Amino acid sequence: MDSLADLTTDQRRQIRDQILIESSKPLTVAVMGQTGVGKSSLLNALFDTSLETGDVRPTTKIAEPVTVHGNAGHSLTFWDMPGIGESESADRRYLQMYRQKLLDCDIVMWAIHADTRSTLFDASALRAMVGGAPDDERRALIAKISFVLTKADLLTPPAWIYFRDGDTGTFVPSKVIRERMAEKASYYQEVLVRPYGALSSTSTYMSGDFSIDDPRFDRGEYSITYRGFMSETQRNQFAQLYPRFAAIFERLCDNQRVIPCSALFRYNLSQLLVAVVNKLGENAIGRFQHLVDGSAVTSDVPVESMAKYCNLVVWDKQRGQRTFDLSELINIQGG
Repeated sequence: MDSLADLTTDQRRQIRDQILIESSKPLTVAVMGQTGVGKSSLLNALFDTSLETGDVRPTTKIAEPVTVHGNAGHSLTFWDMPGIGESESADRRYLQMYRQKLLDCDIVMWAIHADTRSTLFDASALRAMVGGAPDDERRALIAKISFVLTKADLLTPPAWIYFRDGDTGTFVPSKVIRERMAEKASYYQEVLVRPYGALSSTSTYMSGDFSIDDPRFDRGEYSITYRGFMSETQRNQFAQLYPRFAAIFERLCDNQRVIPCSALFRYNLSQLLVAVVNKLGENAIGRFQHLVDGSAVTSDVPVESMAKYCNLVVWDKQRGQRTFDLSELINIQGG
């Protein structure tokens, strides 16, 4: 059959029903990574939930869902997964759970502690999850994974900058911290993303015409897919050759970036959601516009909360008194 005109009435109805099912299907994102990297805290910061967290012992033992509602009842569910690295027996069980979620979910956010240089455990877990599968299946699984650097607030010194505006404010990294985050993100990209370059692919939504004579691009009805690793150098080359498609190349490159963020400082949370929804495709952007435009999450941190984040109090031993306490200084200046 070459066209819809050749289809029977029943066949057309089946196609319409299938399209309706696909368009209303709940989308799912799994948040994975080692224990203690802040997966639950990240979801709490993003969606004002109250998943249990702990500084000493692992608290997430089963996959816990957090559901966000979009337009017309659409739902996007984030699964908070148990952290691996707790014990050998638990890891065997959790990795089986991870692989099943990787198969079932639309996107996986793999969280990595920003203040570490260790990559062996994450790389081994990824190989265990995608290894042994046929190339086509591995390619599909790898394409689902996005890497996130969590707890970026622990990257000090120098200090982060808090822009105060009355009773609230926002955190931004100093120049040195920003450069260090970029270096760490690039490092993890080299270690965890590039090794799968031959099997990698990145897709994004497409609006308007897209015509490029390059076999690495596949054009769908509403999307464009690039087969391989889209480095910043490659993105810039394509943008120079085809400037009117620069935004598409930027999104394709963003899909394979490692994104630094902080739940405590509420840093880069909007950018993280934009990256997730963009990777889910054009239909997701239409359904969850409030995640893309930033209205679903705020970067504001109250001054009262900010004052508690300082981990330094200066005590003058000779005078027997405190000479610096941020909470007291804020109260004096604020008053």
